[in-house]
Amino acid sequence: MDERGTVLDRGRDEAGSPFRWSALAVGVAVAVWLVFGPFGPPWLYVLGWGVALAAAEGALRLAVRQGWDVPSPGRLVAGLLRLGPESWLVAPRWARVRLAAGGFLMFAALSGYMGRQAAQEYQAVADLRDHGRRTDATVVEVTDRSEEGRALSVAVRFGTPSGPVRADVDIPSDLADEARPGAVIPVAYDPARPTEVREVAYLDEHEADGVRTGAIVFGLLAAGVLVGTTREVLRVRRSAEPDGTAVS
Repeated sequence: MDERGTVLDRGRDEAGSPFRWSALAVGVAVAVWLVFGPFGPPWLYVLGWGVALAAAEGALRLAVRQGWDVPSPGRLVAGLLRLGPESWLVAPRWARVRLAAGGFLMFAALSGYMGRQAAQEYQAVADLRDHGRRTDATVVEVTDRSEEGRALSVAVRFGTPSGPVRADVDIPSDLADEARPGAVIPVAYDPARPTEVREVAYLDEHEADGVRTGAIVFGLLAAGVLVGTTREVLRVRRSAEPDGTAVS
């Protein structure tokens, strides 16, 4: 096989790898989203990731067709670390392990993020119940709606000893039809941080319970994938060459 054919075959193999550049870009984007929170509607993220993936795949395939040797992130890291061709980062026999490891990292990250969010919500609600003050707040505008047009969150204004405060609060479904500018809803706020506000219906920790459940589900998925990853590692090691050559 000529050199161009080798490059094309390697490019096709890496195009199907879970550790190609487009997958790495999506992973970084998801990490930024988890750390800093969404900067807009989730559908914009999905659309943006779809466009970015299509562009990355198109650029990669064009480069491969032109005969360029475009290394995958795994092959690049293996080269920088001076690892051999049997390294789990590049060897074909470790492809399933790489895929399983990527799934484990994704589920574990989501579980950890949601667990942290649940813990923070539990603490905030507990502080509001123990030290917060309740008052009536006036709805200023609806800040978020569902696809059916029901209000999900609103901006409210209310008075405190230190002056008027404007804050965004989520509202329960039974108030969705009544949430319009000028309506009055009961809220609880932290006197030390008046912008830490919850509609009183959320003081029962129901929302935090839902986030915790999600963290548990993703944690179980991560544990299951980890077990599968371990089994796959053992399978690959058992299938090592009969001459006793060690698998890196």
